[in-house]
Amino acid sequence: MKLCYVDESGNPTQDPCFVMVGILVDAHRLNKTREEFSWYFNQVRDLFTEPLRELKGSKIIHGRDRWRNIDLKTRKTIVDSFCNWIQERKHHLALAAIDYKKWAEKDNLVRDRWLACALHIALQMQKRNQNTSNNKGRTLLFFDENKAKADRLAELLWDPPDWTDDYYNRHEKQGRLDQLIDSAFTVKSHHAGLVQIADLYAFIFRRYAEITDYGRTEEWEGEHRFLRHCIEILKPRMLPQSTRWPARTHSECAEWYNSLAPHSLHNLGLS
Repeated sequence: MKLCYVDESGNPTQDPCFVMVGILVDAHRLNKTREEFSWYFNQVRDLFTEPLRELKGSKIIHGRDRWRNIDLKTRKTIVDSFCNWIQERKHHLALAAIDYKKWAEKDNLVRDRWLACALHIALQMQKRNQNTSNNKGRTLLFFDENKAKADRLAELLWDPPDWTDDYYNRHEKQGRLDQLIDSAFTVKSHHAGLVQIADLYAFIFRRYAEITDYGRTEEWEGEHRFLRHCIEILKPRMLPQSTRWPARTHSECAEWYNSLAPHSLHNLGLS
């Protein structure tokens, strides 16, 4: 069994794109991962005199709220450590992203951006795991708590539209999204360390796209270079480009996702 912990970054009223990241974990390795995250989190928490409930990628990297009292070098070290940690744990990353301008110009297959990205993560899980021997690839999806959207996603996954079939080359006798277990689930982020890490990674990818594709100004000198450094660490753990945004495809569903992706993120697997 596999578990995928998902979170997102991007506000349509102020950000040019929306990014969602899923961290895929084998169930038998989860306890070790949770123990290690607790150790790392305790090291971070010791930097503060007041209680720290959870990490927040945007606040760490940009030094917001209580993080303004933590120097940039320390904040960069923390982010770097969490990027290297997922590499050491050998977990995999799924990435979904939508350019808001491209979205606005299209007649989209799904009307909600969060739902579209969440479905993209689910489709990547299906495509990645369906060839696992002995049917061991069944996957549970956990999202940061958002009951209204998760309920809509659960219905979508329970009865997937037929236009998703060609994304993973569903064969005639195969059940739709047969690698996903039952539904989508939600969890409070301060209860699930991997959701917090997914938030951090989602912000790294989104912020990198903002500076690269949309001309956003760096918050501090060298921010863009540091984000690229983090992405280079994460890239070996990302699911293949062919699973995420395939360069050659006959799938209309995959083509739709390709057409919505921010340029710099779409090209990560090609560089």
